[in-house]
Amino acid sequence: MTTAKILLLRSGIEEGAEAPPEGVDFLMTHEVVPAPQGIAEALSFDPRGAFLIATSRSTVVVLEAVRPGFFGRFERAFAAGTVTGRALSAAGARQVEVGAAPGAEGIVPLLRDTSAPLLWPHGSDADPEPFEPLEERSIRWSAPVVYEKRPLSRPDPGLVRALLDGRYAGVAVSSLAALDVLLGAVRASGRPLPQVRWGAIGPGTARAFAQRNLPVPVVPSRARLTDLIDSVTAAIAAAGDGALRKEQ
Repeated sequence: MTTAKILLLRSGIEEGAEAPPEGVDFLMTHEVVPAPQGIAEALSFDPRGAFLIATSRSTVVVLEAVRPGFFGRFERAFAAGTVTGRALSAAGARQVEVGAAPGAEGIVPLLRDTSAPLLWPHGSDADPEPFEPLEERSIRWSAPVVYEKRPLSRPDPGLVRALLDGRYAGVAVSSLAALDVLLGAVRASGRPLPQVRWGAIGPGTARAFAQRNLPVPVVPSRARLTDLIDSVTAAIAAAGDGALRKEQ
């Protein structure tokens, strides 16, 4: 029987540490599969005077495996989150800037006044809409899909069963794709979701909770795995304190 209080949904390799923190279990929901055509398009992009956008660590891992040193050829690089930013720096990228807000919403303001060539290699589940203003303004724009996230047909049955049995007090959601895989596994079980505290990595993911008839999640101020876990932990503690006050 698991003693973890929080179940963290991970849809790929981009969301941080390899081992779960104490009191947390990872539920992997997807496998990351390189997309050869998109990789070729990204590698053919002329980096001279160009900026690179990375919205996931998976992008860095996939491209660095094919062409080491690729990211160091760009004049500047912009990352969605500190984990991706560190991965870019480790891969040799210069002048890495990390958005203050989670995801694309933190990157777009950093590029508000530029018309430089822009490359945004990304995964198949990434939302292009926030970057439309950049595409319209850039003198050269390329946004190839360099990897696909393929949902697992049967994510770890033991962890799903533990959630349904009420063994977790909270669920931390690192991506909307991961949430949908979990909900699919719950539907397949024929059992209802227990009452838990929910957390979402960013405002875009949080907005989708209402469409899925889920409670409003807590959202960390930074798109970091540790911040997401801390936010859910705090929400669990606050809910426990509230119940205690009612009993008193």
